[in-house]
Amino acid sequence: MTSPAGSSAAQDPAAAIAGGPGQESCLRPVWRVLPGAIPTQGRRGFGNPLTGPRRAAHSGAMAGTLDLFGLDSARARLDKMFAERPHLSSRATDVRIVQARGERAVFRLCWDGRPAMAKLIWHGKAAQAVSGQAGALREMCAFLGRGPAQVPEVLHVAPGDGFFVISAVPGQSAETLLTRGGEAEVPRAADAARLWLSRAAGLRRDTVPFPRAWLHRQLDALSHGDAADVAARTRQLLHEAPQSLTRHAGHGDFWPGNLMIDAEAITAIDLAGRRDIPLAEDIARFAHGLMGHSGDDLVERVAAPLLSLLSGEEAAQVFPVFHGLHLARTIHGTGGLRHLHERARFLGL
Repeated sequence: MTSPAGSSAAQDPAAAIAGGPGQESCLRPVWRVLPGAIPTQGRRGFGNPLTGPRRAAHSGAMAGTLDLFGLDSARARLDKMFAERPHLSSRATDVRIVQARGERAVFRLCWDGRPAMAKLIWHGKAAQAVSGQAGALREMCAFLGRGPAQVPEVLHVAPGDGFFVISAVPGQSAETLLTRGGEAEVPRAADAARLWLSRAAGLRRDTVPFPRAWLHRQLDALSHGDAADVAARTRQLLHEAPQSLTRHAGHGDFWPGNLMIDAEAITAIDLAGRRDIPLAEDIARFAHGLMGHSGDDLVERVAAPLLSLLSGEEAAQVFPVFHGLHLARTIHGTGGLRHLHERARFLGL
């Protein structure tokens, strides 16, 4: 899923992933569109449409006018698949569409009588996307178990159909809590993120060469326009960065909309298929999701708990590079209208 800019809790599709006692009966095979269902355009994921950097306006609900055609089209695709796969249709009841974006859609349903979420993808690499995302969840689920940090359980995978099902997750997304509670919820969200990342990093963690070529390509795309000055400063920091950094089997799209908070556990949803990434990259993504909810919009105030996961050198020299990249992406995607205070601090103004 991804992060947009300015949203209400009702619009945050991650809230729809929650299951529990309040969920309606799983006995009726009915079709419904959830209130606040999200239209096309955007991410890729379960709680907030699937992933995607395009975090341009990072921090809230997906903007856009409700596209009933997009929702109906996605629903028709699932109906067609179920008609062709009656063995799957018989397992799904109380199906509701949560969102349709681009060539993917998310549904809430009961699967074998159990509250669940399903994703349907129909672009050219759907099988690869389903296999990657479901595989990432299964690997992390086996490692984390049912402890304080979790991921959803994969209930069914059909790569050829671009379809997979995961268990519903209790609680609310950190994005919903931040939208409702504002700055007062920032420490809670940051601590929850730190807990999940600290446990997930135990799956795989090693030291690898700094991905300079990849970062230069990302910055090249931002070197003209509203974010040119931030991209240039980031390139300077990259030149001064160490030769290596910490890589871990983390999340890959780690923002507040993809972290569910409940009294019993912290659960990350919508893991990217490519997850062996710099730890500082996951931290930078989440810090940017927190920034918009802090009073002065400065990253140093919200990132401290997360930066404690890095060595002193990486916190001082690696994190700023990834922070600069995400800052440039956000400024570029919003026409220079966001994070004005942080931009000035980053540039030393």
